[in-house]
Amino acid sequence: MRFEKIVLKNYRQFRDVEITFDKKSSNDLHIFVGVMGTGKTNLLNAICWCLYGDEPYLSKDSQQLPRVNLKAVEDAKLGENIQVCVEVWIETEERNKYIYRRRENFRIYEENGKPAPHSQTESFEVEYIDEEGNMKIFGDVKEELQSYVERFLPKSIREFFFFDGERLDRYFKEATAENVRHAIFKISQLDILDRVSERIDKILSEIRREAGKINPRIEETREKLEQKENALKEIIRMIGECKEQIKRAKTKIEELREEIARLPDVDALEDERTRLKSKYKEKISFLNEKIKEKRSLLIDYSKTILLWPAIEKTLKIIEDKRKNKEIPPRINKDMLEEILKEQICVICGRPLDEESKHHVTELIKEVKITSETVQELYRMEEFFSQVKEQIKAFEDRIRKLTEEIRQYERDLEEINKKISEIDKELLGRDQQRTRELHEKLSYWEEIYETNEQRLGMLNSQAKNLEKELDELNKQLDKELKMENQAEKLKRQIDFCKEALQVLRKTKDSIMTQIREEIHRKTREIFFNLIWKKATFSDVIIQPDYSIALIHQMGYDCLGTISGGERETLTLAFTLALHEVSGFNCPIIVDRPLAMVSGPPRKNIVNIFSKVSNGKQIILFFTPDDYSHDISEILERTASNKFDLKMSKDERETSIEVK
Repeated sequence: MRFEKIVLKNYRQFRDVEITFDKKSSNDLHIFVGVMGTGKTNLLNAICWCLYGDEPYLSKDSQQLPRVNLKAVEDAKLGENIQVCVEVWIETEERNKYIYRRRENFRIYEENGKPAPHSQTESFEVEYIDEEGNMKIFGDVKEELQSYVERFLPKSIREFFFFDGERLDRYFKEATAENVRHAIFKISQLDILDRVSERIDKILSEIRREAGKINPRIEETREKLEQKENALKEIIRMIGECKEQIKRAKTKIEELREEIARLPDVDALEDERTRLKSKYKEKISFLNEKIKEKRSLLIDYSKTILLWPAIEKTLKIIEDKRKNKEIPPRINKDMLEEILKEQICVICGRPLDEESKHHVTELIKEVKITSETVQELYRMEEFFSQVKEQIKAFEDRIRKLTEEIRQYERDLEEINKKISEIDKELLGRDQQRTRELHEKLSYWEEIYETNEQRLGMLNSQAKNLEKELDELNKQLDKELKMENQAEKLKRQIDFCKEALQVLRKTKDSIMTQIREEIHRKTREIFFNLIWKKATFSDVIIQPDYSIALIHQMGYDCLGTISGGERETLTLAFTLALHEVSGFNCPIIVDRPLAMVSGPPRKNIVNIFSKVSNGKQIILFFTPDDYSHDISEILERTASNKFDLKMSKDERETSIEVK
């Protein structure tokens, strides 16, 4: 599909403008050039307002102004109505046309002379014209009307059709696995499966409630199960919030570090601060491991430590009895009597002389405790002696761990001290902006680290809840089997659980298939577009959705590529998303060269020219961006070039076709 025409009446700067995207060559490329404030971005807002009823790209100045054209307001009489209207004409591959039309009425009120919209005056309609010229207008059911938008340009994935230059540049600068996964999920329209899962989940809860009415035991288990499920849902929600905060903080940190890096005389300090922050994070990790090890050791030895006074007393009693000769040596009494009887030592085989006989006789007399008791005492003494050695080893290990923990704490204190000194040095400079940036950086770094730690705890809690839910489900199944009345309900519960499992597996399978296909297409498109044919060897979207751009030397170079190369990768990924999803929509980019400098500028516009051979591309430039070298390339291939001109009173913008 492609945009055929955009008509604007009394919409912001545009009093009466019609833009026709005639395709005059094989390249469906259209260029808009205008100075800042002439309304380039508001053309994008006009499309969004017409299709979706919102204006996501408004500047702060525009947010303060009404949607209606100010020149039209100035010319209107008090009490007069002014209609704002935007039409977007779309042409499909089958040569059918859809005309989307949104209107809003404003009235000039006498008391303040300012325009205000009538209550509930905004209207939206869709006009359909087939290839034979037959016309049909839809304008009754809101949901039905919006479905005619969703089939071509779904609102939830419009971010993959409409770009600003900064976002196009930043997409893979700050890309995380979550970014890529989100893009693939959105473009795959898998939220439909999520909605089905939610509905089945509700039905499952209702059936369990019915089962709970049969037996109090079943109801008790069901209530526990429902509580745990709700707790898990809440944790999953918090995990989502946590990831969003991490993503936002990471973006802010990256932006602030880039801005700080551009400031004079701070590079070395920033590098040292980053190194110290990394070292601090590493030391914290080691410290937590040592604390965990110490805690685990204390838990393992807790019983032994509690019993140690009793063990020590027992060893003392045994030692005292040995000194008082109440405990004989570890010799079997029966064996001594046998030696005396046979007059031969059973150990060495030597005959007994008189002295030996006397010694054996004395040993027998000394034995006052039964042999069995003696052996038990010796076994106790041997075991407790081993425990004593273990406690000694435990004390040595605890002492060592305690010292290591203290050392890590001293190291962390020293690192914090150095970071504070750097912060003071940076803040001490007579640069208000520098101070503000570093304060913001510290703020967002704290948010990032806090949410990273929180995410770890939440993931751990989620795993524990999943285990508990598994046990409760098994318990509920067991209780349902014991109730004949619940047999039908159990079959229904089993069916719902199996359906949910199938949906989960289906979702995972689709995500995997689409990821693999997007991986293949991104790689193919990127190497078809990139001008450095010998620099890169591969583009990889991993099973965890992290993306890597592999250098010919074998390392991942995604974080070090230029702005032009990053835009090319983003464009390749976007085109792959379009192709795999089946939404072959136009791409609109506001200031595509805003974040690109030097020779890559020409490469980028060459790429857009090349892509426009199979897809409609609409680009917005400022005169500075649209320099001679750029215009020379684009005007050879563009079907249209539009110049935006603002009136002297700055109330109206006209568009001239060149």
